[in-house]
Amino acid sequence: MATGHAEIAGAGFAGLVAAIALADRGWSVRVHERTPFLRAEGFALTIHGNGVKVLKALGVFEAAVEGAMRISRLETRNVRNETTLALTPASALYRISRQHLIATLAAAAEQRGVEVLVDSPVVSAKPDGQLVLENGQVCKADLVIGAEGVNSRVRDAIGVRVSRIVLQAGGACRMVIPRSAAEKALEPGDAAVNYEYWSGTRRVIANPCSRDELYLALSCQDSDVSGKQIPLDVPSWQKAFPHLSAVMERVGRDTDWERVLWARFLIIQLSRWSAGRVAIIGDASHAMPPDLGQGGGTAMMNALALAVALAESADVAFGLSLWEQRERPLTEHTQRLARIYNHSTLWPERLRTGVFKFVGRTAFLREQVQRTANHIPRGYTDEGGCHVSRPHG
Repeated sequence: MATGHAEIAGAGFAGLVAAIALADRGWSVRVHERTPFLRAEGFALTIHGNGVKVLKALGVFEAAVEGAMRISRLETRNVRNETTLALTPASALYRISRQHLIATLAAAAEQRGVEVLVDSPVVSAKPDGQLVLENGQVCKADLVIGAEGVNSRVRDAIGVRVSRIVLQAGGACRMVIPRSAAEKALEPGDAAVNYEYWSGTRRVIANPCSRDELYLALSCQDSDVSGKQIPLDVPSWQKAFPHLSAVMERVGRDTDWERVLWARFLIIQLSRWSAGRVAIIGDASHAMPPDLGQGGGTAMMNALALAVALAESADVAFGLSLWEQRERPLTEHTQRLARIYNHSTLWPERLRTGVFKFVGRTAFLREQVQRTANHIPRGYTDEGGCHVSRPHG
């Protein structure tokens, strides 16, 4: 069983999950966050079945989903507001506040003795187990983890080859606005439908992330100047989605625009996920467009699996190799499907509608779309405490 001291760069979902999972397996852990306080980019995220199981494995599920909304159905709709694809999840999934999840994970890490340092930017790392801070301090460790996102300095310092693909289908801005009384009356409980509306090369994702807040993501091509304008060009979006005209008016009026940015979609793939004693996780290793809602879920799942692989290995090098061999195939499957889904933004409306309906009627294709969400992460045990049997690979 490999154990020792770990230094982690980045206190996002991947970094904090790795910290908790390692601490649970006997590691001492220190996490470095470059910002003056712990914060999450964006407003809300979807936690599918695989992410739910990770949170349960860490013992933080109940705290993490407190106040969240359960998603009872996933629907895509065309410009005429007609349903083109409807999926009922095989297991519960949630729309949850990103900031709340970060706070929950940070509290759980600190309860386990993890040291979380804010305002501690990392500038470099060395494969022999050194993490270099901006103030010149060199932190030596048995394991170093780079989890600082797409612009990871740890990753760029250790010599792995990085493939960075900026997607033609563009990007998105995200926001949260108050739910209307009519919306609360239509879905009065803690469960709601996740709607994804399409119009040409624009999309709107709308789903409550709490009883009082509505989360929205507005997506368009990078060349769509009026579409990516911040603050929102309300008339332009009302023209694209006439049936959402009232919602767009509220978005323009109620959004805190100082917190909103338009971000490009991209895919990151590495020649390898580790070098020496350094592992790269989360967006730093396998960023993907948010089309399957699996960026955060996959990051957390791989972070937990990293700790499991090390616990099963005699040394760090073997554990990191085992971890990548096990987890990379599913991660790349998820990236491929997310890229295909993202590219459908560029398809003609009739083709996209036809493909979505065909997927809805075809069991094999539905299984492929939901494969990651239905995956049983390594390290998960059922509620009775028994390890869940699962296939290798």
